[in-house]
Amino acid sequence: MGVLDLDGFKPVNDLYGHRTGDRLLMLVAERLNSVASDTVQVSRLGGDEFALVIKGDISNEALLALGKHLCDLMHESFELSDMPIQIGATLGMATFPATADNATQLFEFADYALYQGKNHNPGTTCLFSASHREQLHTDGVTEQALRRANLETEFHVMFQPIIESCTCETVAFEALARWNSPELGAVSPAHFIPIAERIGMINKLTAPLLTHALEKALSWPAPIRLSFNLSAHDCATWESVSTIVEIIENSGFDASRLDLEITETAVMQDIAQVQQAIAQFRQLGCGISLDDFGTGFSSLSQLHALALTKLKIDRSFVTGVHDNPASYKIVKSLVALSLDMSLGCVIEGVETQDELNALTSLGCTMVQGYFYSPPISFAETLAWLETPDDERAFGYTASCRI
Repeated sequence: MGVLDLDGFKPVNDLYGHRTGDRLLMLVAERLNSVASDTVQVSRLGGDEFALVIKGDISNEALLALGKHLCDLMHESFELSDMPIQIGATLGMATFPATADNATQLFEFADYALYQGKNHNPGTTCLFSASHREQLHTDGVTEQALRRANLETEFHVMFQPIIESCTCETVAFEALARWNSPELGAVSPAHFIPIAERIGMINKLTAPLLTHALEKALSWPAPIRLSFNLSAHDCATWESVSTIVEIIENSGFDASRLDLEITETAVMQDIAQVQQAIAQFRQLGCGISLDDFGTGFSSLSQLHALALTKLKIDRSFVTGVHDNPASYKIVKSLVALSLDMSLGCVIEGVETQDELNALTSLGCTMVQGYFYSPPISFAETLAWLETPDDERAFGYTASCRI
């Protein structure tokens, strides 16, 4: 069985209206039906999700080949009244009886494979495997521990410096969530944050973490800035946005020294709602950073519609940038784009001197990564700021990741 979800469909609705979106869904269905046969059934689950039921004895290789064909079909441009529309699709697949024991489990496993694909490799096919079954169990254990967690005492923030590359001056710290669970020990944010988002708990985490981060940042001298990450859920409702605004207003921290980071993927989930949220934050004086820039589906016209102040270039473009001409050209283009749009630019994930040298050759930009420092405690930020810029020891490696 397969569960297919369209990538970039919601922005089509937001930009062109639901009538265009409905017509696009009809064209999508036509393309999917092109593979329908006595052994392949296609149906719409709802929204922009479709299901495939594949009968017979078919190898994993053949399933993945079919999945690639379907994803390729979805990546081809759709023509609507002479207007080309570009979207994509991610497909999750599971098999019976190799991995699933019954029909309910088959659908759940295909849906989980879709979830993994959307998070880790959108635009491709993900086939549920034994490792996914183990991960599903781990996620379930983590979810239960998260639901039982004391959000005030088990969670805290660490801070990673953001450095001006040419002067080594510290310009900001990014607050990063950490969870020390009495049941599970230290849980990676890469693990618990997606789960918190999926089960609707991320808003409950944001409030105490933002409160603590602002409280700590009050001790930093001006003009050191605080950067804090918001999820799509934090911008999704008036209530959640109002809560964040209230926390900032009551903190005593100068909002003009606060950068709120929103991922490009989060923006594209509901660009109209995110625009409204950004407007509220900008009224306070906050900066707005578009995080993981270059990994989503935004267009330049959509970027112009957002009241951004910074772009944060995703670290996936930085790894090996010094000896990868393609990566270097991409980063060079993104840095130039930020300059053309009069936006600040932060490059994430700098881990070696060679990477730093390559990035510095593009001009003086803000950088962050383990080359300079892993995330550190609040007390360590104070010691960091007291140390002259030219006396700090740099050259950490990815092996010291927290």
